[in-house]
Amino acid sequence: MDIGNIAELNTFLVLDAIRSRGHATRRQLVSDLGLSNASVSRIVKRLLSAGLIAEEPGAGAVRGRIPAVLRFVGPPGGVIAVDLGGTRCHGALADLAGSVVAEDFRPAAEGSAAVGALLSCIGALEARAGELQTPARAAVVGIPALIDPVTGLATAGPNVHWQGLDLLGMLRENLELPFEVDNDVNLGALGQAWRGAGRGAHSFMLISIGTGVGGAVVIDGHLIRGRHNAAGEIAYFPVGSGTAGGGAAGAPAGFEDVASGTALRARAAALIAGGARSSLSGEYTVAGIFAAARLGDEAGGQVVRELIGHVTAAIAGATALVDPERIILDGSIGRALEPWLEDLRSAVAARVFRPPDIVVSKLGPNATVLGAIARALAIVAELDGPPVAQSFIS
Repeated sequence: MDIGNIAELNTFLVLDAIRSRGHATRRQLVSDLGLSNASVSRIVKRLLSAGLIAEEPGAGAVRGRIPAVLRFVGPPGGVIAVDLGGTRCHGALADLAGSVVAEDFRPAAEGSAAVGALLSCIGALEARAGELQTPARAAVVGIPALIDPVTGLATAGPNVHWQGLDLLGMLRENLELPFEVDNDVNLGALGQAWRGAGRGAHSFMLISIGTGVGGAVVIDGHLIRGRHNAAGEIAYFPVGSGTAGGGAAGAPAGFEDVASGTALRARAAALIAGGARSSLSGEYTVAGIFAAARLGDEAGGQVVRELIGHVTAAIAGATALVDPERIILDGSIGRALEPWLEDLRSAVAARVFRPPDIVVSKLGPNATVLGAIARALAIVAELDGPPVAQSFIS
């Protein structure tokens, strides 16, 4: 199932703003969303025709015309959003204003067993929706893999060991809800566009660096998918040889081979074995490597400096190709780079024609869930009224 693209979300954003506020005027929507008066007027007209909002007289004004107030009158309910990660399954139940009212956390298994964890998560949230008298009306799932556009099978999911898994078929057999499945970083980009650092940007790229590496590209408000739904998969971006821990010395290396959590731990171990001074010992973590680097640790500092070099190369390549307005770093490692952000910006600026704005996500580990909520709410809006394709940026 295709999630559509970010360019279809202006109608949802207007509806979401009205729901969140309780009521709103057209002028408030223009100011809050950064849309043009014409765009807001067109969207409001269609939402009124669909019966999703009502218009009523506003409070008296001191002078001039009294602005009409728009109020949400759509049916009650909620939506389910799930981020099925490589190690954790995080689900959320949100009301139709986009507010999370319940969450579910559980370990994510591997292979087809991961589908069991996913279904259990959705089942628990459906049950909670019944208890809260907020019937779930749609579900959206983010996965650390791709859906092949020809076969419909899940593929390229090394962290969950999926290659040709019929995930959509399994979900159709077990779910009665309307649902969609998409790559977790694609949904993360939607979350950034809705409530994060992508809001108001005409074009941006989300780079998620953590257990694995992923990316998503938004150009002129459109999520770019590519022939195989693999556009933005920066994990495969060539950054040099595999001497930083991901592959054999001298072997061609992709970005994930040198920037993932596994690669950073391997590189730190190699440096320490080679005699680098370090306070790191035992089963140290990626967080421990960054903490040591901040304290001047030789091995930790070398790992982070090398990582900055690899991230610089990846961003410079992406910038040369798509010239984004903004690069958003996410994932546990991407967010951990915030203390070195100025170093990274300077390094990128020295290598590209016009550097993008480079920022770190402020959404924590929740970007994918937020994006899934946004898309699920858009599905509900489409079910309740005629879908209206608008440009995300006006």
